[in-house]
Amino acid sequence: MASTSDSTPVNAAVEQLLRNPEDNLEAISETADLFKALATPSRLKMLLVLAHGEATVTHIVESTELSQPLVSQHLKFLRGLHLVGVNRIGREAYYSLKDDHVAHIILDALAHTVEGHEH
Repeated sequence: MASTSDSTPVNAAVEQLLRNPEDNLEAISETADLFKALATPSRLKMLLVLAHGEATVTHIVESTELSQPLVSQHLKFLRGLHLVGVNRIGREAYYSLKDDHVAHIILDALAHTVEGHEH
């Protein structure tokens, strides 16, 4: 497996992108969209709740102290980016992260921020 200069392992597709970013502007654009999704404290709080597992809108509202309409709006946005999926059981909708990579990105960024404040 290849690695970037700081020894972060990357797969062959990412290695190719690192060498020739102009060859895959769509992947770069989608990555920018991911960072836009993570750019608001409200969505970050919601994604942290979902990093623990499936949750209903009610649970997300209670955990984040955000309004129900705001949570629903953010969930629609996150679903549109394919970051969050929904599993409907009867009348209840359970939301979850579609990809554990998102949780890792958030946790790495939080660790960076917390460690940065300790120094």
